[in-house]
Amino acid sequence: MTQAPAPVLVESDEDLRSRGSRWLRALGRYIGPDAGVFERQLPFFLVFGVAMVVILFVPGVVTDRGRVVLAAGVAVAVLVSAWAVPWHRAHESAQMILPLMQLLAIALLRMGTGGNLSMFGSMVFIPIVLLAGRPSRLGALLGVLSVGVIVVVPVLLDPQAPVTGAAMGRSLFVMVVAGTITIIVHEATARLRARNAALAELQSTQLRLNAQLTLDAEALARLAHANDEAREQILSVMDAVTEQAIVATDAEGVIELFNRGAERLFQYPGTDVVGRMNLVKLQVREELEERYREAFDADGPSAAGAEDEDLFAAVAAPAIGGVQVRDWTFRRRDGSTGTMQLSAARRTDVHGSTVGYVIVATDVTAEREASRLKDEFVALVSHELRTPLSSVLGYLELILDGPDPLTEEQREFLLVVERNARRQLRLVSDLLLSAQLDAGTFSIDHRDVDLGDVARATLAEAGPAAEAAGVVLGLHVPDPVHVPGDATRLEQVLANLVSNAVKFTPRGGWVDVRVERAPEGGARVAVSDTGIGIAPDELDGLATRFFRASSATQRAIPGVGLGLSIAKAVVEAHGGELTVTSRVGEGTTFTFTLPGA
Repeated sequence: MTQAPAPVLVESDEDLRSRGSRWLRALGRYIGPDAGVFERQLPFFLVFGVAMVVILFVPGVVTDRGRVVLAAGVAVAVLVSAWAVPWHRAHESAQMILPLMQLLAIALLRMGTGGNLSMFGSMVFIPIVLLAGRPSRLGALLGVLSVGVIVVVPVLLDPQAPVTGAAMGRSLFVMVVAGTITIIVHEATARLRARNAALAELQSTQLRLNAQLTLDAEALARLAHANDEAREQILSVMDAVTEQAIVATDAEGVIELFNRGAERLFQYPGTDVVGRMNLVKLQVREELEERYREAFDADGPSAAGAEDEDLFAAVAAPAIGGVQVRDWTFRRRDGSTGTMQLSAARRTDVHGSTVGYVIVATDVTAEREASRLKDEFVALVSHELRTPLSSVLGYLELILDGPDPLTEEQREFLLVVERNARRQLRLVSDLLLSAQLDAGTFSIDHRDVDLGDVARATLAEAGPAAEAAGVVLGLHVPDPVHVPGDATRLEQVLANLVSNAVKFTPRGGWVDVRVERAPEGGARVAVSDTGIGIAPDELDGLATRFFRASSATQRAIPGVGLGLSIAKAVVEAHGGELTVTSRVGEGTTFTFTLPGA
């Protein structure tokens, strides 16, 4: 049976580079920058020891015993000096003394063993390598010159050695070889030093980066731990809130968080909805479709047959520009419905993209039902009171203007009844108008209105009350001012403002009404008084229904707090704006503007 030939192993370029790298590292161990001074002398000393063994056991090698002994002494001196002298304290170039001493020892040994014919002349390459490995090129130059001295001088000094061209050529060739080796070794060690320096820099950078990475990892771990603690704390707070439903969703409306308040409101356990249900499933679809059409124009997508994530846009749309609170109808698990006050806030990532929404809902079913019943009651009572009051005023007018004579006392009594009946009728009208505003049945009959005539009629009606209160009324209408509007409603606005001004102005004060064209077009009406004024922190609440300033309650000034809220609603229904400025103890000015035609 023929044996298969052994496979031929061919070294790859990577293997050759690896071997060369190992050789350079081994070389650097004894001649590189990481080698010690003593370690660098060991190769020479070992080779010199081998030479001594050859001399002892091979007869006829020694031609001059004195020079051999002197060479051995120099070699021992090199080793002792390398070990005993603190070379690390001396200048870097001082270490070249030892290779030069080695060359001296080799020269003596060569001259003591045959001179030009000595077998130990090749030892010169050991110190040459040491000199070539120094950072400075001076070492390489000294090595080459020293070889020349060692090789050429014995030939010139030995009287028995003929100076021939062959001998000189051989000596010069040895110098060329020594110079070549010197250049190779010097470049190799220079590269090795550069590589070691780069490696040391990389190691330093790596250590620094590792230290920084460790610090960053610790900081990240602390941040992650703090984030987990904060998340757990937020979840605990959310679960502790039972009066408000807190629901977190993704960008499409799928529920991601469902607190106990939400479980209580919708009557669903969190495990049944989190990650499984869209928020729109908890709302009335018909209302969602209507709000969807409100959020998007008629040319937008149709709400009919829309997917849950599309309808969720009706809930999320107000949150794009901020947080908006609005009433919605919700559906409980048992199918019953209620009213919730819902606010939606958008959640974004670091790039500003929407990642979800936070929904906070409060059950306001009872409050909205109570408000509805109250409004119905106010409207019903106002209507039922208005009819008999109108009848009373009608009969009073017949009596006062009738043919039957009345005594002064009777007429005075009837006028008091008429004033109070008209006051009650105005109050009932305000209540009825307030109910109409809440019900959305309030309307404006736009016609051309002369605001000067409206102001004159108002002051004529307020005249008796102002006279009784000792307040002077003033009217300033520089030019006729016409605007489109409802004369009856605008007269009601002025009547409420003038009535309030009279009530809050002490005796001897004045109330001034000014009607003028606005610089930007339309009209501007200002009602100013010298009354008791309003505290700055109460100005924002003046137009709230049933709100009364502290100055009014402290002085027991009669009123129910409807006049200003109605005036503001009427002015805004005309497209205008009502503002107020006031200083406590100095007076108040109400100003409303109306757009022109």
